[in-house]
Amino acid sequence: MTTDFYNLLLTDCALALILLALFWYVSRVSRGVRGIASWGVGHFFYSVGAAALDGTATGLERAGSATATTLVAAVGGMLACGGLAVLAGAAIKFAQQRPLRPAEWLLVPVLVALSALAWLAGDAIDGQGAAMSLAELVMLAVMLWQMRRLDVPPQRVPARLVMLGCAVLAFLYGRDLLHAFTGRYGPNDAWVNVDLSTWYLINFCMLMLASFRAAESLRQTAMLDPLTGTLNRRGLFARLDPDLERLTRDGQLAVIALDLDHFKRVNDRYGHAIGDLVLQKLSDTIRSQSREHDVFARTGGEEFVIVVTGPDACNAPQLAERIRVSLATMRLDPPSPPVRVTASLGVSLSNRPMPLSMLMRGADEALYTAKRAGRDCVVTHTL
Repeated sequence: MTTDFYNLLLTDCALALILLALFWYVSRVSRGVRGIASWGVGHFFYSVGAAALDGTATGLERAGSATATTLVAAVGGMLACGGLAVLAGAAIKFAQQRPLRPAEWLLVPVLVALSALAWLAGDAIDGQGAAMSLAELVMLAVMLWQMRRLDVPPQRVPARLVMLGCAVLAFLYGRDLLHAFTGRYGPNDAWVNVDLSTWYLINFCMLMLASFRAAESLRQTAMLDPLTGTLNRRGLFARLDPDLERLTRDGQLAVIALDLDHFKRVNDRYGHAIGDLVLQKLSDTIRSQSREHDVFARTGGEEFVIVVTGPDACNAPQLAERIRVSLATMRLDPPSPPVRVTASLGVSLSNRPMPLSMLMRGADEALYTAKRAGRDCVVTHTL
């Protein structure tokens, strides 16, 4: 192997360190996105371990230092296999945006054990090469399986490029595995050029995917009320937008406007912490009483809107009454005496196609009527 080969490995390790810092930085500014930091860590350890095995250990073997070759190959193999396991876990976390399950954590000890077994067998270069190649193929299989999940714009194109890169690497590492079993393991300059170039592509695409996920996370955050976790006004219209035209045309919409009665008195008497708890409990009540396809949002301080969708939107008055009763019987025990809250609700529905804006206006008018009628009641307007 030439000096250029070792320079490429050193450059790859330096780039892996830079990517580690970049992925860590992206994870810091995008805390809602899982798997980014893990990817940087896994790639760094894999790059360093592979360089130790393919470069340093191979050089020591040519120099005739058997003990040092075995030690460096074992350390490099374990680092590489561990890094590959972390990369596989990062792909799962990133694609599904969830923590790893206990069984998935087993990837780390299982893949590291491949290298440990090669070390115990006393097989330095070929044994560790086989272990790393097998771990690489496992990681690529996980990557391919997870990246197929990213099938919506703008993630689709970079995800498919990652899958293409995984296919190229699978061919290279499959060949390496065969060579290791026949005692001919060892990279060359052409192999390294293709390998490193493909990894550059994969890492660039992962940074793109991370930026898309971060932007989507920020967009979702902008549509949520931070106190109750419900949608805000912007989120309400964004959630309804894809189906709004059809629901309006079919007359499958009804709107409930809800306002807590004398909520300012709760804040003044018990403090804002209890007031916040009341709003959170109210949100839980609406969520438990509503159906899965109903959409509700906090549109003001103590104001909520529920959009009832589907063929049974005409049952919105019954839903409003259930919410009112549940809220009236709810008690918050920490204060003494316990807090009791009520709400006024206005329902707007129509027997014919009606724009959402008119239904919301009708629900507001019904709500004002409920307030004037003495509060803690439901008033329905049919448009």
